Amino acid sequence: MGKKSFLVIIFVFVLVIVGSLSAQIKIGYVDSQRILNEFDEAREAQAKLDMEAKKLQDEYQRLLAKLDSLNKEYERQRLIMSETRRKEKEEEIMELQRQIQDFQVNKLGPNGEIYQKQAELVGPVLEKIKKVIQKIGEEENYDYIFDTVAGNILYADPAHDLTDKVLYELKRMK
Repeated sequence: MGKKSFLVIIFVFVLVIVGSLSAQIKIGYVDSQRILNEFDEAREAQAKLDMEAKKLQDEYQRLLAKLDSLNKEYERQRLIMSETRRKEKEEEIMELQRQIQDFQVNKLGPNGEIYQKQAELVGPVLEKIKKVIQKIGEEENYDYIFDTVAGNILYADPAHDLTDKVLYELKRMK
């Protein structure tokens, strides 16, 4: 057997193996945004989170308005204030600026109250969704289940969309 014949046989063998492997891979996808929009628990958690965020945003706006008012008052009266009164006002303004900065960090920052509340309210819902997706994947022998929201899927046959199945399973869990 010549070198060319041997290479042709190897090439055909590789094509057969690759073809059979690719035929065995089972892939599905979900639209996690649709799941979050249609799953009652997710909507309820998001509504609670939105209420908390609104409270914090209102408080933040109140602090900013107070700072603006103090600054305007200071500018209006600065020239007629005594040195002592001017220093008191400046300290009051600086203290309020510190409070606003602390509020931003402690309430709105990456480790702040709003993100902790998000983890508390939305975290369990996301975990439940993940478990249902894993259950479907295991029971129906999927090798991969992708999320269309991640932006990695440019085209997918709707026959492989598992979103309705996930929503059905989530509703059955109640």
